[in-house]
Amino acid sequence: MRWKLLILSLFVSVALNGQGKGCIPTVPDPPFKAGERIDLGLFYKWGAVNTEVAQAAITLDSLQFNGQDAWHLNFNVKSAPFFDVFFKMREDFHSWMTMDGIRPLRFTRNTLEGKYTATNDYNYDWEEMVIHADVNFYNRGMEHYEIPLHPCVYDLPAMIFYLRTMDLSKMKPGDQYPLSFAIDEAVFDIILTFQGAEPLKVRKLGVRNSLLFSCSVVSGAMFEGNQELKFWLSDDGTYVPLAIMAPLRVGSVWAWLKDYQP
Repeated sequence: MRWKLLILSLFVSVALNGQGKGCIPTVPDPPFKAGERIDLGLFYKWGAVNTEVAQAAITLDSLQFNGQDAWHLNFNVKSAPFFDVFFKMREDFHSWMTMDGIRPLRFTRNTLEGKYTATNDYNYDWEEMVIHADVNFYNRGMEHYEIPLHPCVYDLPAMIFYLRTMDLSKMKPGDQYPLSFAIDEAVFDIILTFQGAEPLKVRKLGVRNSLLFSCSVVSGAMFEGNQELKFWLSDDGTYVPLAIMAPLRVGSVWAWLKDYQP
């Protein structure tokens, strides 16, 4: 199992077909600001086993990018010290996005998983509608790709924050929306379903009001068919991720909010 696929599946999942309404409706003023930090614990669950295997931190700051105001996100994943002995994992993602509309500008990825390494360096060209991508994965060496763009294409960190700008007043349970996720040399299409509001008991933080979303997973090495990845965002206007559940062939992986600093 490649841990990169597991970590990415906590936030996105590929759907092979289906039609949605168009990109998710958004609000003009995002519910976050520079200095924000989100800490998550990643757990493997199988029967009575429920073990924290890694920690993730998402931080946000603001800067100038090619003369325009922009957000800079860092999404960092680190395996727990005990698991470093068996399988050392480090995931370091950086994303630069416009403040107006959360449009991605640049993305970098640096992955270490045991003996496996991978890097991505994307530059988004919205005039030519292409991602200029330098990619090294599966130890193939650096390769250059021109990846076609459309308005709903995001990288992982940008997608997380784009979802936090949704306009809930224009959404109802059962609504579906297409998104696309770029990683390595490919773009994957996603159908996201808004399931509605529900209370959620968050590990060590108590019951929180939440908004539930889901998307189908593809049958393969890790997943069985006809299963759904689920994630819960806080229903308080900030839309902070409270929990994410990714089903596996054996057990599941959960991410739980541990700390949020606005």
